[in-house]
Amino acid sequence: MQKVFTMKAERIAHDGAAEGLYEGGAVRVHGMLPGEEAIIEATKKHGIYIGVIKEIISGSPSRKNPEETHYLSCSPWQIADYALQIALKHEILVSLWGYYDNAPKPTFVPADKFYGYRTKVEFSFTDRDGDRELPLSLAFHERGGGSRRLALEKGCALVSDGMNRVALALCEKLRAEEYTTKELKTLVVRESKSTGKLLAILYAKAEKLPKFPVDDIPGLTGFLVFHSTEKSPASVPTKELWRTGEDFLHESILGTEITYSWDSFFQNNIPVFETAMKVMQDAIPPNANILELYSGVGTIGLLLAKVAKHVHGVEIVQGAVDSAGRNAERAKLANYVAECIPAEKMDARLLDKRDVLVLDPPRSGLHPKVIGMIIEKRPPTIVYLSCNPETQARDYSSLKEYYTVERITGFDFYPETPHLEALAILKLRA
Repeated sequence: MQKVFTMKAERIAHDGAAEGLYEGGAVRVHGMLPGEEAIIEATKKHGIYIGVIKEIISGSPSRKNPEETHYLSCSPWQIADYALQIALKHEILVSLWGYYDNAPKPTFVPADKFYGYRTKVEFSFTDRDGDRELPLSLAFHERGGGSRRLALEKGCALVSDGMNRVALALCEKLRAEEYTTKELKTLVVRESKSTGKLLAILYAKAEKLPKFPVDDIPGLTGFLVFHSTEKSPASVPTKELWRTGEDFLHESILGTEITYSWDSFFQNNIPVFETAMKVMQDAIPPNANILELYSGVGTIGLLLAKVAKHVHGVEIVQGAVDSAGRNAERAKLANYVAECIPAEKMDARLLDKRDVLVLDPPRSGLHPKVIGMIIEKRPPTIVYLSCNPETQARDYSSLKEYYTVERITGFDFYPETPHLEALAILKLRA
């Protein structure tokens, strides 16, 4: 049952939602800033009211007009001026690490570019605007709207004009071929910021999707089409239907060329990542022997190999390991190797005689078995980069008996959103 009431935003949670109270119960709303008062329409779920703004009664002086009407779906902090965004993200880090007496106060590195920075975007499709029918359109899922989707007339401001142009052109071709949302699932577009080249990957619910020409779309260097089972909402390939052009991109990071395939993880904000990379390089002692877990296509490890004695990468995806090997050969870095194995299943002896352990895990953080191996082998230095500071701080709680925190730095990899990247440098206790 929905309720309408007035709420004051008391604070911002770690996921970027404003929090307040109604009848003694917690209320969470995206799109509000601290101190604002608004009329809220909310539904109680698991003891917490989840609401949407109906009207702002008293706005923050830091509130600004969003760039897009769909901002809640992609970047809910478009309503906050950048100084407030940085202050809030810094506060998140301070609150997470404030529990540890030995931790220094975190610092924070802002971004220079607020829009067009993403290297990857995933669109869904819609043919409706409320009760009104639309031609097939790109879409994002509406935050708090269940399965509802918002049509995107121009794409999204977080990605480049080129990425939006390719996505819109492909949607137009799909519309001309008379495909509907019954046959289509999602469209992923990826861009090399160094070269401007683009890949697109279409995931279809249909098990057959005949070829259509795409070579007239400027900048599109490769297009892959997959059937993706409706049993999962995720964009995962069930069967390849067809492809044309290349299936990889090149990116230059601090002067090193990195090649990655259409399905590999890659960082989303290259300039800010390069800044973080310099901090990691500075944290590595001379002539270090490094083990890197969750090593991907070798981006971090290869850049560290330039200042280290040896780097050994561990990665679960064979394709990424293959790309890392080719990237090492191209860079003429004979002191880098990688192997394909889940980090939690590796032999703990890989940590023997390592000076540095580098970690860049998924949002879920470190597997308990990995933490157990760290405690057993206790490498002298840990360089831990995380896209989820909450799980990073949680992981440290298991290591605090053995490690002190030398440095914590936040990086604004994701302007206009509540997300941030955090780098923790840990040193073994004497």
